[in-house]
Amino acid sequence: MAVYYSAAKINLFLRVEGRRPDGYHELTSVMQSVSLYDRLDIGFHRERFSLDTGGVDVGPAEKNTVTRMWRLLKDRFDLPGEIEVVIDKKIPVGAGLAGGSGNGAAVLRAAVDEFGLELTEEETASVCAAVGADVAFCYHGGTMLATGIGEKLKPLPPLFPCDILLFNAGFHVSTPEIFAAYDDIALGVEAVPVEMMLHALERGSEEGVLCSLYNGLEAAAFSRYPSLRKLSDALDGLFLPHLMSGSGPTVFAFASEKAARNLLKAAPRPELGRIFPVRPVADGILPGTGNE
Repeated sequence: MAVYYSAAKINLFLRVEGRRPDGYHELTSVMQSVSLYDRLDIGFHRERFSLDTGGVDVGPAEKNTVTRMWRLLKDRFDLPGEIEVVIDKKIPVGAGLAGGSGNGAAVLRAAVDEFGLELTEEETASVCAAVGADVAFCYHGGTMLATGIGEKLKPLPPLFPCDILLFNAGFHVSTPEIFAAYDDIALGVEAVPVEMMLHALERGSEEGVLCSLYNGLEAAAFSRYPSLRKLSDALDGLFLPHLMSGSGPTVFAFASEKAARNLLKAAPRPELGRIFPVRPVADGILPGTGNE
């Protein structure tokens, strides 16, 4: 079986531009891959399809991005046989970290490698968008400006090397629920321009990036889940620049190596949830050797 690793993503910037007639929302977002990975062992040419998530509840198999991506590829490119996929889930489910989207992107990368598919950029974008808004970013990874529903991507200068802590509250947040709550308060949400973040990345300015962190969904998520506001307040008290990723519930913070080490060694603080130390990475999907 071939081995692939799919990286989590965080949103350094996320502005909701408006709701489309089809129910999706147009976004402007700066996305960043980070070093928290799911491992996927993928076998091709099987007699029947199988998906094993090691007991982690990822919802109905037929709605999983792995299943949907494989069905799309099989139908569109007339691929033979079925696949067997075993996922070692390290990225929390429903955490605003695009773990599921990354899994779907890994299946696409594996199929491209296995069958020698020569997809144009347009074909790759079309396949990814048909499965999920974040799949295209997860397929490429790195630091990117995403527009549309997240499928239109433009590479950006890489984020400066840094230590980042992910604080996961340990519960699932419904993305449609958060966007619906946002629609109710949209007129009162400040529309911050993305240009400050883009200029900061171009200059490699750490201060500029930290001053430009923005997520327009925070107010909606915090109103629905008071524990997220409590988490954010706790990080304020630790003087750590931070932001909720996506629609939540994960909040990430920039911390020095020393601060990160001290937090990880300290007695658990329930309001901080589970803590994952990560760093920015340049790729969304990494092939493995199987010997890791």
